[in-house]
Amino acid sequence: MISETLETDVLVIGGGIAGIRAAAEAANSGVTVMLTNKGHVGRDGAAVWMAGMGYQAALYPPDSLEVHVEDTVKGGKYLNNQKLVHDFLKLAPDSVNDLAKWGMRFGRKDGKFVQVQLPGETYPRSMCHTFSSQSLGGEYRKVLPRQVMNKKNIRVMNDLFIIDLLTCDDRVVGALGVDLRNSLFRVVKAKYTILATGGYMALFDFSTANPTLTGDGQGMAFRAGVRMVGMEFIQFFPAAAIWPRIVYRDHFPYTLLWRLRGIFYNSIGERFMERYYPVEKDFATREAMSRAIYREVKEGRGSPHGGAYVSFRHLPRNLINTFLEEMKDNPFMKALQEAGVDIREDAIEIGPAAHYVHGGCWINERCETNLKGLYAIGEVGAGGKDGADRLAGNALPFCMAMGYIAGKEVAREAANDAVPEIDMQQAEELCQEAQKPLNRKNGITAFDMKKKLQRLMSDAMIFDRNKKDLEQALSELTRMRNEEYGNLAVSNKSKTFNLEWMEALEARNMLDAAEMSMRAALMREESRGLHQRSDFPEPKSEWLKHILITKNGDHMDFTTEPVSFPYVKPNQEKGGTTK
Repeated sequence: MISETLETDVLVIGGGIAGIRAAAEAANSGVTVMLTNKGHVGRDGAAVWMAGMGYQAALYPPDSLEVHVEDTVKGGKYLNNQKLVHDFLKLAPDSVNDLAKWGMRFGRKDGKFVQVQLPGETYPRSMCHTFSSQSLGGEYRKVLPRQVMNKKNIRVMNDLFIIDLLTCDDRVVGALGVDLRNSLFRVVKAKYTILATGGYMALFDFSTANPTLTGDGQGMAFRAGVRMVGMEFIQFFPAAAIWPRIVYRDHFPYTLLWRLRGIFYNSIGERFMERYYPVEKDFATREAMSRAIYREVKEGRGSPHGGAYVSFRHLPRNLINTFLEEMKDNPFMKALQEAGVDIREDAIEIGPAAHYVHGGCWINERCETNLKGLYAIGEVGAGGKDGADRLAGNALPFCMAMGYIAGKEVAREAANDAVPEIDMQQAEELCQEAQKPLNRKNGITAFDMKKKLQRLMSDAMIFDRNKKDLEQALSELTRMRNEEYGNLAVSNKSKTFNLEWMEALEARNMLDAAEMSMRAALMREESRGLHQRSDFPEPKSEWLKHILITKNGDHMDFTTEPVSFPYVKPNQEKGGTTK
């Protein structure tokens, strides 16, 4: 059943910014690297290619690493793993220089990088494109893949969907994957494995992310025995376009918000942000904006398509005209013009969309998990670094730093280690399990089951979570796992890019990620950052701790780890948090 067994010193699973950085750093140290990707590196659905503006780095005084760390911890409502925050963010300035050296067109003026101020930043700290009408995602797509394509000791395996980690004596020794080009199983033996698979935003029916981000790393890590953390915290982006339809899900409206200081209105013309945040008003953090919009919709004051309005009519017409001229080549602004929307007069409908997750593997400052041989970076390498909320512009410097650290670490360790042995019986059993939906003639489609799961998560796991809804959702999730997952059937029997089969393989990861998220949300009896409970509406100081999840047979074990405060002490009012 296994068509090929491959060997490498270092296996990197995931070809986004974190995976590419890790693969490049490991290769620079002389070891052999295999970079596997569910799609084609640089042409797939990695979140980095969709990035807008913002890449935080404390480059110039009066800004500093200390201020950057403090802003991050306050934004995270003091739940961050501060050691990780400090160790990762101190590498942000060097990573900016690395990206610029690789060809990133960051804006410059008078010999310095141009930086803008986003909500939650004490000083302007976020990078922007040389041309203000363009987002940075296209730049990352140009420069990052080159870092792995030109190295002889990196083998890039596109369209290889890794479906499970392989273990031996509590050590990860490689992984099992399906080659989507021909539906063949391939085993990869590796001295060290780095997970860089991103998040699980596809668990929600409205998301700014690609639908292939189905929690694959979270699912396979949990099943292998990795301690998981932060699964209750899912970030919703407040300014995803809802209407006009031509720009549906586009997140450029957030750039409009901070560039033009847009104002939020509900369906009856009220400026509602000042009701919730009288100081920050319409320049609050993303979590605050999302929660306020959600409440307006829930209370019947939402826009016709289920969001809120953002308007720029308060600005002088000539100021907007200058901005529009600057943005004349921007795809979003062109699409608005095509739809007949004029931001000088018309508001845009926006709403919260799943954008980023804080849930993943519990790691140390070297990005090691509790399983020997396995490292985790980026979103799947959670470690508590993001706390209860993440500031805009922090994700990518975290990814770059973690990729750099993990790449260096595994290369140093792998230089003296032998390639481990694989338990081929374990691999064959996983192959047999993976083929069941493909061999089944009749049953439930993965597409239908995933739609049910997305609706379940969207109803119970956004804001105003509560015990009743969470318990009902968990009951339905258990039923889906017991009755539907075991009856998944794939009608398409093609061997070439069988995406229906891929969806069936993704469904298991989605179920695992959803259950971890719901159970952690049920356990955390407080409201903090992205986690809001209507039955426990205030933060509590006794909940300044991480919830850790570990697989125990067919069950999930839950423990807690207190937060430590080596750099920033919490404000003890309202449970050690701030608005």
